[in-house]
Amino acid sequence: MAIKKGSVSVGLVGEELKKFLKAVEEEEQSSISLGETTGPLLDLYETADDIVVEVDLPGMDPAEVEVCFLHGLLTIEGVKKEKVEEDEKVNYLCMERSFETFRRVIKIAVPINPRGAGAVYSMGVLTVTFPKVKEKRGEAIKIPIAREQT
Repeated sequence: MAIKKGSVSVGLVGEELKKFLKAVEEEEQSSISLGETTGPLLDLYETADDIVVEVDLPGMDPAEVEVCFLHGLLTIEGVKKEKVEEDEKVNYLCMERSFETFRRVIKIAVPINPRGAGAVYSMGVLTVTFPKVKEKRGEAIKIPIAREQT
């Protein structure tokens, strides 16, 4: 099976690629303005050695959150469930928190090592850390010139 996106045909090699393509398509269809979000709030910053993403996920079970990095995109998705027992009757007076499936896709534009990534959930915040890869474009490399044999 293949998915055609414009003039590019991509063969499905697994579940990860399916999720990635779905996330990219949803991001393309989104009409989000700067500062608006469709999922949990997050901060993205860098230190001298790392790229760090902190995502607000209060009350969530980390086992119900999936974090995936593919082709420069970090995807964080899960289901935020209501904690009311099924047989318990609750009348909300105010309900501002949503309980639904969420997905955030963040483009990481800095060279990183995804295999060195780590994620920690503490006090309602998921922190994903990627070690940065040293930039090598500023390093001068002497290229020898071979003389053509005639």
